[in-house]
Amino acid sequence: MSSAPAVDGLQAYVAAHARIAESLPGGETWRAVRREALDRLLQLGWPTARDESWKYVPLRLLEKRVFEAPAAEALPVDATALTQRALSLAGARRIVFVNGTLVTSLSSPLVDPALEVTPLAQALQEEPDRLRVRLPVPGDDADQRLALLNLAFLADGAEIRVRAAASPAPLHLQFVSTGARRACHPRVLIELEAGAQASVIEQYLTLGDAETFTNSVTEIRLGPGARLEHAVIAEPDARSFVLGTLHALLGADSRLLTHRVLVSGLLSRFSLKVGLEGRGASVDANALLLADGREHLEAHSVICHRATDTRNVERFRGVAGDRGRGVFNGRIVVEPGAARSESQQSSRALLLSEQAEIDSRPQLEILNNDVKCSHGSTTGQLDPNMLFYLLSRGLDPKTARALLIYAFLDDVLARLELKDLRQQLERRISNALPDPQRIEEFL
Repeated sequence: MSSAPAVDGLQAYVAAHARIAESLPGGETWRAVRREALDRLLQLGWPTARDESWKYVPLRLLEKRVFEAPAAEALPVDATALTQRALSLAGARRIVFVNGTLVTSLSSPLVDPALEVTPLAQALQEEPDRLRVRLPVPGDDADQRLALLNLAFLADGAEIRVRAAASPAPLHLQFVSTGARRACHPRVLIELEAGAQASVIEQYLTLGDAETFTNSVTEIRLGPGARLEHAVIAEPDARSFVLGTLHALLGADSRLLTHRVLVSGLLSRFSLKVGLEGRGASVDANALLLADGREHLEAHSVICHRATDTRNVERFRGVAGDRGRGVFNGRIVVEPGAARSESQQSSRALLLSEQAEIDSRPQLEILNNDVKCSHGSTTGQLDPNMLFYLLSRGLDPKTARALLIYAFLDDVLARLELKDLRQQLERRISNALPDPQRIEEFL
């Protein structure tokens, strides 16, 4: 290890890195990259409450725990238990990672003329210099700290390339965490060539009740006229941590439809950063969280309009009950050269108990006068008039409340274009609410 100054709370990662550094793929080229990333993280330290986008994150919960470095081989997984927990998407190609390691025996065959899917461990071993250029060391910004940690321990993931004008079957990436105090740092690279269309679903889940830590990074590049529907479904165990970073660059006339659905986890946080780089590029960003117990769920976003005639619509819906806490922090930036840009942002939250909390911070930063931008934010309780209406139609209070909560969240779920995914998530959301059997009668 190099001699970068130590930072409290990161020493366990220094020791873990030293134990596995020689076994990670990529040879000396990537050993140097990983050392540089870890050294920079040590110099900068964890984000703190003084960093605006990390103001509410209880990172102390993560700092006081020691997680083991990812193992060279994936732990065995009960295929039946995985089938019961994972989404089942008809026609989708399944790619399964266990503690960050691709498991071919649980995955679908990856041969498809419309796309290339390369395990990142293989690419690191065979083309270390190309990936060195493709994956530069992140900068010093607080929002890049977890990406630095990801790069320091990068061992596997997937590189996905969809060929020009192709439209392959949906890809379902399952990130499974299991075993006591295990950590993993998967990386996903998605590139759509000109005119390509694709759907990619990332699902994060835990098998067993042990504490685990997943720190993922997904990078998306869309060529001219490309179209991608991308969904993140985070439903780990209530004792687990899932921290994700999504970064997308959109070319001319391309479209990204993105969904983040956070339904569990001691700490689940997904940060989205989108650059609308080409004229006519557009992004529809939807986020939903359902926090209960003592769960802490966060959805962050920064959407930058950098070209003319770009568009974005952002919707956030959050529900918190018991002592759950949710956070939405959405920032939209219209840069000076992005004339005729359009932006709409909507944030709505429901609080179901006196101890629950949702913090919402929608932001607009407009540096061009020729734009159409709007945003709005509301946080409150269930509408008493709507509740009274349902009660007057003979519903009991528990069922009436559950139906109103479901309808509130379905405003986002209905935006999912993959019908099979939408229906399964609607069922899972309804099962998480009171009186799920009665709700099913109305769906």
